[in-house]
Amino acid sequence: MKRAEAQARAEVKNANAHYLYAYAAGRYSQRISVVKALSQGYGGKIRAALEAALKLQPKHADAHIAMGAYHAEIIDKVGALVGGLTYGANAKEGEKHFRRALELAPDSPIARIEMANGLVMMHGRRMVEEAGRLYAEAAKMEPRDAMESLDVEAARAELA
Repeated sequence: MKRAEAQARAEVKNANAHYLYAYAAGRYSQRISVVKALSQGYGGKIRAALEAALKLQPKHADAHIAMGAYHAEIIDKVGALVGGLTYGANAKEGEKHFRRALELAPDSPIARIEMANGLVMMHGRRMVEEAGRLYAEAAKMEPRDAMESLDVEAARAELA
């Protein structure tokens, strides 16, 4: 996370550097608990890094996935009202980013998996059927690399 942050500062026009910082900080935040991470200011830092990445490269599919996940995680952990007022989290915006990621990367299993998880985090049980459909689509995909193989296997395991 610190190396990605240093790279983003050194290469301010490198969209992927901003994305990688946001990704690392987001995963770290999940590890220590999202609520603790928010109290340490990571929410604003992650959002700012993702906004920078998307400003520099609007077609960065992974940054759209991460921005959708940002909205979902905030809403899931602190609620829509507090999440919206304090962190700018909004379910409609989260869904918009997930859908944009699918447009940009239609063959991405992780885009479907993250969207499925995010929809349930933002909307609860009423999205379980839609999440299942997205997982089923991911499980049927042909992986293009080792990482996608792990994603497809995770989708299959979730369905089993």
